[in-house]
Amino acid sequence: MKKKIGTMDLILLVIACFLLAFVAVMIWLYYHTGGIPDTLVTCVFACCGGECGVMGWIKTTKDRQQERTYELEDREEQRKEREHYE
Repeated sequence: MKKKIGTMDLILLVIACFLLAFVAVMIWLYYHTGGIPDTLVTCVFACCGGECGVMGWIKTTKDRQQERTYELEDREEQRKEREHYE
């Protein structure tokens, strides 16, 4: 069975590749100039961290909603079984 790559997985992969390249460029820049743009580094990591945090919140909310759906389906199934045996 082949698993499809989801949108969130793709976004996380892109963020990881971007951060890896960004860190490599910052190391190169530091090697050549002796300094890096601190504000840029802070903003990049804040944005990427914020994006990952929001995606985690979305995933958690979706999981909770799915669990609620399963719980309601189980309750309905139990109710039907009780009515059948009465």
